[in-house]
Formats: sequence, structure tokens, C-alpha cells
Amino acid sequence: MLIIKHRLSNFDSTHDVDPTLDAQFAKSPSKKCSGGDKCEQAFDSTKDTFDNDYYNALQRKTGVLFSDQTLYNNPRTRGIVNAYAFNQAMFFLDFQQAMIKMGLLDVKEGSNGEVRTNCRIIN
Repeated sequence: MLIIKHRLSNFDSTHDVDPTLDAQFAKSPSKKCSGGDKCEQAFDSTKDTFDNDYYNALQRKTGVLFSDQTLYNNPRTRGIVNAYAFNQAMFFLDFQQAMIKMGLLDVKEGSNGEVRTNCRIIN
């Protein structure tokens, strides 16, 4: 929650709440997190499903991170957000291609690398 806390109150000299956030959405984390810094807010409404809802959330102005919501607010990247929100198959294809490209970056083999059973912990 610390990441978005600054967006919910005392945002800047003119706005208490970040004006790029949907007003109703901004109230939800504020209520859940008013007692302290420990709280969670999902990045989209289908957090356990791989889909394009993240991009739909940005269109609804419910992006959790300021940097994420900027993808929709910025005219240079808004078209990408709109395309992925509208066309899940396009998002899946582009994601697949990006993962393949990332997988080709400095691949470690043999004793120089490992496939982790849990990506957060070294085997």
C-alpha cells in the first residue's frame, strides 16, 4: 500500500486525491488502509486470471500505480492500452513474443544458471 498511499491523500498543492484516479476507486483503498500502511489492493479485478483486465482497469482510471495509470493518461501510449483492452488476443500474442525475446537474453546454462522452482528463492 505504501506505493499508492501518496495518491490517496495530500497528492499535490491543488488536489488531495490524485485526479487521474477514479473517485470511487480512490475511496476503496482509503477505507481499507486508513488504519496503517499494511493493506493490499489488486492491480485488476481478475488477479488470479491471466487476461487483459489490467488494461481495462487503466481505461476505468483504476490503475493502482501512478506509473501504470500514466500508460493510459499519456497520449503516446494510450493507443497501446486501448488496443490491449479491446483485443485480448493481440495482448496475448504480443506478450508471448515479448516473453520469447526476454528468454533469449543472456541465457544461463549448466553451472552458470538454474531454473528456479520458486522465482523468489535461489534453489
